[in-house]
Amino acid sequence: MALTVAGLLDLLRLRRETLTRFTGWSPPDGARRIYGGQMLAQSIMAMGQTVREPHRLHSMQGYFLQPGDVTKPITFDVRIIREGRNFSTRLVLALQDDTPIFSGAASFQSPEGEYRHFQAMPEVFPPERMQSEEAFYADQLHLLENCRSHVPLIMRLFERRSDQWRRGLEPGPLPPVNGIWCRLREPCGDDPLLAHALLAYVCDLDLMSTAMRPRGRGSLDRTMQAASLDHAMWFHAPIHPERWFYYDLEGPCATNNRGLGRGALYQDGYLVGTAMQEGLLRERRDHRPDHQRNEAYGPMGR
Repeated sequence: MALTVAGLLDLLRLRRETLTRFTGWSPPDGARRIYGGQMLAQSIMAMGQTVREPHRLHSMQGYFLQPGDVTKPITFDVRIIREGRNFSTRLVLALQDDTPIFSGAASFQSPEGEYRHFQAMPEVFPPERMQSEEAFYADQLHLLENCRSHVPLIMRLFERRSDQWRRGLEPGPLPPVNGIWCRLREPCGDDPLLAHALLAYVCDLDLMSTAMRPRGRGSLDRTMQAASLDHAMWFHAPIHPERWFYYDLEGPCATNNRGLGRGALYQDGYLVGTAMQEGLLRERRDHRPDHQRNEAYGPMGR
């Protein structure tokens, strides 16, 4: 059964086993490896549930260690590193069969100070004047599903519009820039931790592939392997995922088969979040049939 927004919200509400240990699951959605944004979002939810009010998430970072298996539960072990009056710090280790698949850290702060300054968003067309993701991929959807891309999953959960969509087959070299309007397809409530977890969930998909655009290889190229390596985010202000926000992306460098993606998130015209990610893109080392290949490096999201 395809994942719905309600199903996604249930996935992010982890089962609490102890004060610092949680269990999570993955959707049976066609892919064999766990989507990186899910690991980020569930880790945020695990760490955030060990923090007292009024501390709120302001930054997180993580490393993708092994490809996760969607058929197995995930254990999130949280370690309390700091419990201060103004700041709290947490570490998390996500495991399957006692094997670490993701490690992360997050910092939380209680609100303070009155001064506010936000960078204004770039001038772009409103979402109504940009092409929907469904329209752009209408003739490629079966290919995306066959290669177990996470794009169809995100498409069902989030409405996204852009004037810079990129074809999955033979796109050719393009500048390392991208811009996407995005909103969750259904309301998610007013929990600020959940809102930031949803932001991390959707922001994983396009960073590395934007950095690799000049290389000219697409997400459906079966000769390539791709994977997220690490991910960092800073949360500057509250966000409402069910309302339009703009994701402005660029790729400042690519080297050693790694690409660095940088993204700025805007809502109501102001910067509310920043994301950075380094990812891997390399030519496949074998030519075995697709069903026999190691899923550690699956197709790119974009």
